Amino acid sequence: MQSLITHPSSWRATAVAIASGTLLLTAFAAGPVGAQSPAASGVTLTSTTATGITGSFLAGEGGMTLYYFTPDAPGTSVCTDKCAGFWPPLVLAAGQTAAAGAGITGVVGSITRADGTAQVTYDGRPLYYFSKDTKAGDVNGQGTAEIWFVAALDGSVPPAPIYTIATGTGTVGTYLTGEDGKTLYFYAKDTTPGVSTCTGDCLTAWPPYVPGPRDVLVAGTGVTGVIGVATQADGSKQATYDGRPLYYFQGDAAAGDVKGQGVGGFYTATVDGTIPTAP
Repeated sequence: MQSLITHPSSWRATAVAIASGTLLLTAFAAGPVGAQSPAASGVTLTSTTATGITGSFLAGEGGMTLYYFTPDAPGTSVCTDKCAGFWPPLVLAAGQTAAAGAGITGVVGSITRADGTAQVTYDGRPLYYFSKDTKAGDVNGQGTAEIWFVAALDGSVPPAPIYTIATGTGTVGTYLTGEDGKTLYFYAKDTTPGVSTCTGDCLTAWPPYVPGPRDVLVAGTGVTGVIGVATQADGSKQATYDGRPLYYFQGDAAAGDVKGQGVGGFYTATVDGTIPTAP
């Protein structure tokens, strides 16, 4: 598996990295694997509900909650290796079949995983347990990294989060802002479109704007440039504007702070995409 380097978080509570279709959840890396795919004569999917969850969702053996993994394509699981340790797939032993219980209206089927095992699917979506669920009704995996969700009875997943890159105005003029209205910056040494040259201690002082795996970045009023996401050399993702990688400054404590302006080659991210002259 590819070695992953996790950059400092942008301003998100979730820390997750995805590379080459393999998921590594650093938040759970030290935890034991609890729930396992049960071996029974057959698997019957049932419908259940839980406090805080809208609508009904699927449960497997013993009433354990089942989940969808949004990076999966229909009929294909990309949760393997360590990912499958934390999120055990609902698999069938030789001779087993999967069936729909009362009220289950979707199509129950199976796919063959890369290791040759048969994984149960619902309307084409592979199904998983979560290792931190220890009893029926637990939904501890709901919303993890914004890519794991309880397996809704109607086959749906929550819409992708939308984040707006907006503008702020201050003593340095008009500049771009990201999450929580925090100021965004360009790095003068980033001269190749989409490529960040901020490494090591630089990343501590200047956390890159790292979108979540499903985040949709949109332009707010007055933002005329092209918003994108570039893959860096270590496999991490970083938001860009007109090709320039975007950063926050650790010294900015609140929206409207521009304490990073002109510091070490960093400048507030301008709407026209240019590097301004240091004040």
